Amino acid sequence: MANGETADHGRESTVLIPVDAADPDTLPVGLVDVLSPLHVVVLGYYLVPSQASPEQLRADNDEQATAATEAAASQFADRGAAVDSVVVFTHDHAETIDHIAAEYGVDAVLTPGDSDEGLTRLLVPVRGDENLERIISVVADLIAESDATATLYNVAESDEAASHGEFLLRGACDRLAEIGIDPDRVDWQVDQRGSPGDAIVETAKGYDMLVVGESEPSLRERIFGRMTGQLVDRVRRPVLVVRDA
Repeated sequence: MANGETADHGRESTVLIPVDAADPDTLPVGLVDVLSPLHVVVLGYYLVPSQASPEQLRADNDEQATAATEAAASQFADRGAAVDSVVVFTHDHAETIDHIAAEYGVDAVLTPGDSDEGLTRLLVPVRGDENLERIISVVADLIAESDATATLYNVAESDEAASHGEFLLRGACDRLAEIGIDPDRVDWQVDQRGSPGDAIVETAKGYDMLVVGESEPSLRERIFGRMTGQLVDRVRRPVLVVRDA
């Protein structure tokens, strides 16, 4: 582990990585490196046109889809990661992500985005204490065995909210230190400029990856709707959405 650190919080986090099995891209090396300490579930999804049968598409394309999925999984296995893989032919990839995430009990779901060779600076927007312990656990696993650093970040709309945000972030930093993360590798920032979404998008330009919590009543809406979905759409960097399950 980096600098002799350990992340002792009971178990390693599990991340779901959706891959388009019909048009796969090689995952960036930096992304694979930072996620390899986690338990990885690679979901190869093959989108089926509404008028077509998933069974027929699978019969014609199963070998191709399986090869694409296994190629992505091997990137993690080659780095010693624990990897599961699954191939699904589906009319709705968002619904499939929801289903597989629940089936495997994953802690987070990745939206790959654009990434540089190395992912060394993580931005972790924190809105409140909901799901905070799981977010902390995922962040700990991401940085314990890498050279990455993390900034815990809160956007406040008033002085009172800023005080509460500082309280949350200081507590999260203390919890990461208790887990075993060097305090010098974690900092915090409270921002009082503009709307939360705009502030996060602007701040994210200086970071390599975002780690955000779900914010809606179902995983599908949390990832693809409202605040979190807007961030995924607007931030070009990889976004890891931590489930509240």
